[in-house]
Amino acid sequence: HPNWNMGPKITIDSATLMNKGLEVIEAHWLFAVDYPQINVAIHPGSMVHSMVHLRDGSILAQLGAPDMRLPIQYAFTYPRRLPNNYRRLNLFECGPLLFEPPDLQRFPALKLAYDAGTAGGTAPAVLNAANEEAVAAFRAGRVAFLDIARIVAETLGKHINSTWIPDLGTILEADAAARVSANSIIRRLEGK
Repeated sequence: HPNWNMGPKITIDSATLMNKGLEVIEAHWLFAVDYPQINVAIHPGSMVHSMVHLRDGSILAQLGAPDMRLPIQYAFTYPRRLPNNYRRLNLFECGPLLFEPPDLQRFPALKLAYDAGTAGGTAPAVLNAANEEAVAAFRAGRVAFLDIARIVAETLGKHINSTWIPDLGTILEADAAARVSANSIIRRLEGK
């Protein structure tokens, strides 16, 4: 769970755990892993950037200082490991590695992301579009923080997900329709 400056949008997505939900959807597509096999762990130290359970029961973890530059560098240079001058993680100074399961009642956006990903089709695009509109409305002071997940949930609830593997045009149409729907909900919450 990030604890560095990421910009206002991602900071809010981090607070709602929507960023983790979007990463779950990414992991599903990037690694061809079913959603029930993808787990989110809350790690306040932000030193473990990813973990994989292997067939033999062991866990392979990627650890680093709480700074996304190293994982981003590796993403761009894979499979090479290039030298850099980033801060190094000192295992003797970092303290214990603590992990907690996410509370889906407290962080409904994460469950919405799992549900949208599992539904497939255009649901992930609707999730993202509704979240972008809800976060923008929150940043503008138009809705409360807790309204973000409510807006996303209601937008998803109105969406008819009829295509399992949509083409780009269908995705863009769903995105546009979700934005209209989310903004309608936002206006209602504002009392306008």
